[in-house]
Amino acid sequence: MKILAINGSHRGRRGCTQLILDKIAEGVTAAGGEMETVILAEKKINSCLACDHCSQAETRGHCVFEAADDVKSIFEQIRAADIIVYGSPVYAFGLTGRMKTFIDRFNSTGTGAGLVLTKSGLIFHPVDKQIVGKPMVVLTLCANLEQETVKNTLSYFSTFASYVDAPIVGTLVRKMSMLLEKKEDPLVQEVLAAFVQSGHELVLRGKISRGTEKKAARPLLKIPFLDFLLNFKAFKRKAIEQANSGSMF
Repeated sequence: MKILAINGSHRGRRGCTQLILDKIAEGVTAAGGEMETVILAEKKINSCLACDHCSQAETRGHCVFEAADDVKSIFEQIRAADIIVYGSPVYAFGLTGRMKTFIDRFNSTGTGAGLVLTKSGLIFHPVDKQIVGKPMVVLTLCANLEQETVKNTLSYFSTFASYVDAPIVGTLVRKMSMLLEKKEDPLVQEVLAAFVQSGHELVLRGKISRGTEKKAARPLLKIPFLDFLLNFKAFKRKAIEQANSGSMF
């Protein structure tokens, strides 16, 4: 099993995205698999120009930037992998600009003219399934504790997967990700262990179990019934008071 992670964090190796990906890699390696990580912050990724060079008959599937940046080599890494992990923190309620700029370049992977009907019943154009159609894991994280914060990113990848018939084999959500830095905390250790377990399951089962996803998403604030309490404005007002006073953490 070969797994390739795409780290879309602006912080690159210094962010919580890489911390989580490293934990997933621990599980992958322990289960006998291989995992590589592409850190987009360390790569040259030109923005798609919508120049249609890749859609012309004589140059179909070839980007005008093919020899000018790192995208082609990343595509080859994707082609050689069995599962792709897309890791993006939330910026302005969506995936990062780095990740979106990279994904925009998938436009050049069209394999032919005309239209097709996808397995999910959507009208689309032919694509290279060995690049855009690989089974995927969606990893998204944010500093906020609201589920609304990650909704757009999850919806984006769900739509993307439907159009290219790429099965989503895991969805990992980590809110209040900055608390992962408290590695000595027993609860943080349990959450990090869940990310290790997710890598283990990807190798042995080809997907992450719902139970492991829930453990990885477990609230890091030691407040009983936190998800339920977040439905009430009175609780949120009190939580904001405590956070602003520095007593919440």
